[in-house]
Amino acid sequence: ESVGLQVWEDASPLGYRLEEKQERSKRGKPLAIGDITRALARQHRFIIKDKFPYYDMFVSFEDDMLIKADSIVHWMNMTDELYRLRDLAPDTKKNNNYNEEWDEFYGILSKRQLSQLIPGFIRVEALLDPSLLRRKNWEPEGLIPISDRPDLDPELCCWLNASQSASPSRPMYPDSNDLYIWETNVRALGIRKMPLASTFDWVVLQRGRRTMIPEKVQQRWVQIDVEIGDYWTGRNGNFEVGYGRPDTKQFVYLNNQGGWMATRQQLWEWHTDFCQGGFLPPFDSPHYNLDGLDMRNVEYWSGGLNIFTLEHGCNLQRIISLDPDRFAAQLLYHTSNNKQRHLTGAKQIKFSNVNDFLGQLHTVRNNAKAEMARRLEVLRKTQEERQ
Repeated sequence: ESVGLQVWEDASPLGYRLEEKQERSKRGKPLAIGDITRALARQHRFIIKDKFPYYDMFVSFEDDMLIKADSIVHWMNMTDELYRLRDLAPDTKKNNNYNEEWDEFYGILSKRQLSQLIPGFIRVEALLDPSLLRRKNWEPEGLIPISDRPDLDPELCCWLNASQSASPSRPMYPDSNDLYIWETNVRALGIRKMPLASTFDWVVLQRGRRTMIPEKVQQRWVQIDVEIGDYWTGRNGNFEVGYGRPDTKQFVYLNNQGGWMATRQQLWEWHTDFCQGGFLPPFDSPHYNLDGLDMRNVEYWSGGLNIFTLEHGCNLQRIISLDPDRFAAQLLYHTSNNKQRHLTGAKQIKFSNVNDFLGQLHTVRNNAKAEMARRLEVLRKTQEERQ
């Protein structure tokens, strides 16, 4: 009685076929009107708006993503915890200035900062061809050693429940040592210790969110939102001399999730407070052109890219728990397993095993803990000298 199924026939919207603009212009012909099939990725937003009053939770993912109950339960628990921390947090902090805050990777977070944190996910694929491991972009990142290498439970994210779904290109019970990420890299990430009242302890801050933008007229950087600092993985000189942290909006590190989930309360906050132009329709200018039928890609809509990026987006900050018991529930299985074939030759793409990846982040966490201890010792000595 509680399950319903509705099918939207002819869901492709009508509009100008902008992808044909250059070719038709050469031939002296006006733009044609037709089905905009690429905009199918936009259409779920209309359904969400239509069903908004009737549901507490919304889950929207691309059709080749495996979303298991463990991932949803973990996401809901993490969301509840973030709301709890927000209730306990101060309204503001003394140092929401970028230059002071970006360097902080522990301590108090304000209500505003916590309201911009959401649970994140990382897509994985199961390795099908072991010979790929000999390729350069599959070689382990050796500049950060691995500490406390976990053996993650792949059942939480990636085991299939029905043998009919398995195939040579989709193993039924992949091992965690065969699970690889490709849409982010340890070089770009940072970690943070959550406030003492939190059950999270340490988390990874994923890429995408921006708090500083260039002001073209005066040629300076302008702070547009509160900063949420982290401890960059390269902070201890782990990488090559002169290597700087990659830009937060660099696409190879953005970590497309293949979808998103949100409670009704979150959706309302996103739509009314955080998302430029709103998260749900209508899609009006200036943040949307042609009712959202401009050339925005699939990742913007169905991948949820606009949730965690700035340009015409919500600019929210995704976090991933470093707890090994929770980490596997934050992995999502890309069951097509096709990125490993298509992207192996791409120079900027790096494939990393999930156990190695988390082990390297554990090393960074240990370095951050040591830095915290040094700071506390300096503070203790300073206070003693004042007495």
